[in-house]
Amino acid sequence: MNFIQRYQPALSWVNELDRFLDRNSLNAGLTSTAREALHESEDGWILRLDLPGFAKADVTLTVTDRTLALKAETPPDRPFGGSTERQWKLGEDIDETAIAATLENGVLELKLPKRPKPEVRDINIQIN
Repeated sequence: MNFIQRYQPALSWVNELDRFLDRNSLNAGLTSTAREALHESEDGWILRLDLPGFAKADVTLTVTDRTLALKAETPPDRPFGGSTERQWKLGEDIDETAIAATLENGVLELKLPKRPKPEVRDINIQIN
């Protein structure tokens, strides 16, 4: 079971047709779609996105109501620029307060740590 899933609130047949025709490759001014990869480690999830041409100042990450949102935008004159937006719904096992991100060589890496599992403890029953 995946504990993080891509959140697409405005999914429609028009969006799917645009994705199928890949209009982004014909016009760099349109919103681009970054490639992404998700891997699970022992202590959390690692989400990597390809964001070539984006600098740290161009990228904004926010978490609201267990939804992780990415917005990246560059000036139109910069090569590989444009804009992209993504959202992911976070699972209950992800500690949203401890999410960390790094951007290096056009790859954004998000570390989504898992919440610690609650300890199982025995309850002593007393006799009255």
